[in-house]
Amino acid sequence: MDFPTLKKPRKPNTYLMSPPDYCEYPPKTISPIFNVPVQDLAATFEGVALAEPRTEKLTSRELGADLQVDYVQYSELIGYPDTITVRFIDLGEGNSTLAVFSRAHYGYRDFGVNEARVKDWMRKLELAIKKRDDHIL
Repeated sequence: MDFPTLKKPRKPNTYLMSPPDYCEYPPKTISPIFNVPVQDLAATFEGVALAEPRTEKLTSRELGADLQVDYVQYSELIGYPDTITVRFIDLGEGNSTLAVFSRAHYGYRDFGVNEARVKDWMRKLELAIKKRDDHIL
């Protein structure tokens, strides 16, 4: 998946958070900027993602100074897979951000599951980074 060329999906069972103008498809939420190096952001996010039930890491690849990772989370009752693709973006000077595209593979609607997941994981990511920063101080 290539974030810059991402176009609006034909089904509404997705959720995109990204920096403004990062994708052809406008995000539903603008990504925050973190005052941490991109490697730290990626490692902290991975800790959050893999702590979630029924979640696995699928792939990881470097894209210049950036990193893109795919995760899958299976639904609790039936085990349907949702894929969560995350690009960790190096902004330089120790700052970073991310783009997250969460999508269901089955069904037409997702009843807000992907949006809830992204918002929950981001809340947990922000708390983990704050805890890390408080520990450093």
